[in-house]
Amino acid sequence: MQNYISFVLPTHNEEKNIIPIIKKILSFTKKYKIEVIVIDDNSDDKTDSLVRKFSRKNYKVRLISRFGRFGLSSAIKEGCLNANGDIIAVMDSDGQHEVKSVFKSIDTLIKSKKDLVLNSRFLDKSSIDGLSKRRENGSNFANKIARLSLSSNYQFLTDFLSGCFVFRRHKCINYIKLIDVNGFKFLFELLSISKGKLKIMESSLDFQPRKFGNSKLDIAVIWDFNISVIHSLLRRII
Repeated sequence: MQNYISFVLPTHNEEKNIIPIIKKILSFTKKYKIEVIVIDDNSDDKTDSLVRKFSRKNYKVRLISRFGRFGLSSAIKEGCLNANGDIIAVMDSDGQHEVKSVFKSIDTLIKSKKDLVLNSRFLDKSSIDGLSKRRENGSNFANKIARLSLSSNYQFLTDFLSGCFVFRRHKCINYIKLIDVNGFKFLFELLSISKGKLKIMESSLDFQPRKFGNSKLDIAVIWDFNISVIHSLLRRII
């Protein structure tokens, strides 16, 4: 019996990236039963229409078009709650997360007794060609802060802010229902809410340069992360 995998792909203005990524994911359908859920945050390019057109010819692809609500964590949460798969894979839609790295993590999760496999940009076998020195330094600093605010059971992790991870739905879904959708870093929120109860391991990630479009990292994202860290340090009392 094939494992059922749901891919959750949040999008905003990714018209040149999204279809090639979907095609790469669907190339693994001989090995897995796959569905792809694209959650689009009111893109003002052709992202929405391209995915809609593609989904008409391929029932494995579903589109959720969002209007009046937005945000990365919110989009990922909505995708996860609508996923049918036993295993859910979350990845960016900008081409920086290699599809083959995600499937490697899926294989690892299936063979293990873990609840979640995190694709880390900072393991020895990882590559970060798509990360500028400025963003690398920022991510390293943010990871140090994140480590201080989370359960000691997660201290061994190297990339608390990764946007690429796979997990068993039944192990994580109740935590996901509690995630604050105003935050930007979905994984950090999941780790904070789970309070060290998830069994996690890391897998290497080849973080690629973005070919098209612009990064979503800005001052608002950094602010959201700082609020999430403070919330976690205060044990979510406030």
